[in-house]
Amino acid sequence: MQCDEVRPRLDAYIDGELAEDECAPLLAHLADCPECGPEAAALTRLRDGIRHAAPIYRAPEALRSHIRATLRAEAAASAGASRAAPSWLAYAASILVAVAVGSGGTLLVTGERQGDAIASELIDSHLRSLLGSHLTDVVSSDQHTVKPWFAGRSELSPPAVDLAGEGFPLVGGRLDVMAGKPVPALVYRRREHLINLFVLPASRGDLGATLSRHGYSLRHWNEGDLGFWAASDAAPSELAEFERVFRAATSG
Repeated sequence: MQCDEVRPRLDAYIDGELAEDECAPLLAHLADCPECGPEAAALTRLRDGIRHAAPIYRAPEALRSHIRATLRAEAAASAGASRAAPSWLAYAASILVAVAVGSGGTLLVTGERQGDAIASELIDSHLRSLLGSHLTDVVSSDQHTVKPWFAGRSELSPPAVDLAGEGFPLVGGRLDVMAGKPVPALVYRRREHLINLFVLPASRGDLGATLSRHGYSLRHWNEGDLGFWAASDAAPSELAEFERVFRAATSG
């Protein structure tokens, strides 16, 4: 396996979500690669630190059993049938379910806690991007280079606009992973601060406010079928300004 094949799989590997036939070649690559090996070790340390420090909300056994039974019933009903590409609504739901019953402790994700669960996942992804060398997979300020790079790599096509004129230059983009699915992330800079803009299917509600998690800020808004989540250690007012100029550049 090559580095560009291994890096998008690191999160799934560390969370124990990779199939057995994928683990062997990935482990062989990690043992020999001077970049991917230390990155995987850093991610493992980060995961272990979060597990020890972050509060865990364990779902009642009845809820966990109900979720598993529902998933088994759906899988049985669709067995042997050809599937169309999953809808964005199903895509978003799969992220929430995986966050709810994923490894490292089960989160109770109902009602208002859904947004909290996604927020925590995205802050973790933002932190991981600052470790090692996986901030960007494609390095360019040219939207005509960054946007086409995602074609065929993700179900979503992010509007990669350069906002250098407004003080937020485009650095590049990469694929991140949430719930085992590739998630586009655009990277912008605001002076000494980096902004990760994650692109997900639009979710219910347009927060229009900045959330804080562990000293980092996260701002969410929807545009049509896409949901945008900007994560950074920049001030909340900076993220609000980033949202304003991004919306202005992508509207219409």
